[in-house]
Amino acid sequence: MSRSLILALAALTGSVTPSAAQLVVQGVRDLNFGPVLQGFAATVAPTDPIKSGQFYLRTPGIGTRVRIQFTLPTQLIGPGNARLAITFGANDGMAKGTAPSSVAAFFNPKATVIYRMVTSADANVWLGGRITPTANQPVGSYTNTVIMTVTVF
Repeated sequence: MSRSLILALAALTGSVTPSAAQLVVQGVRDLNFGPVLQGFAATVAPTDPIKSGQFYLRTPGIGTRVRIQFTLPTQLIGPGNARLAITFGANDGMAKGTAPSSVAAFFNPKATVIYRMVTSADANVWLGGRITPTANQPVGSYTNTVIMTVTVF
C-alpha cells in the first residue's frame, strides 16, 4: 500500500509596488496538492476552488493594463532535503475580474501576460500546477516559493 505525501506550495507571495495607493497585490491562498500517492502524478487546475493558488490585485481603475510575471520553482523541497518535481503548463494561470460580467482568461504562468481590466478595477489570479512524485518519494510536507510580480502600464 502506498503511503501518502502531504504537499503544499507555501509562501505564495505577491509583490506590492511602492505606490500602493495605485496597485495592491495580495496572496490569498497557497497552491496545495493535499495528500498525494507515491509514484502517481497529481494536478491542480487553476479553477480548483480549494487547492489552486490565489492572488488578488486592485488597480487604479477599469481600462488599466497590467503585466503579470511569475517566478516559479521547478522543485519542491521536503524532508531531508528531498526534491519533488513541479511543472506549470499552458493553461495553469487564470485571471478574472471581480465583476459578475467578467470572463476568465487562461494563460501560461511561465510567460509574461498582459491583462486589461475590462469590467472591474480588481481581479483574482489563480495558479495550478502538476507534481510528479517518484515511487519511493520520501513522505512529508514539500514547499517552495512562488512570486507574482504585477506592473501597471
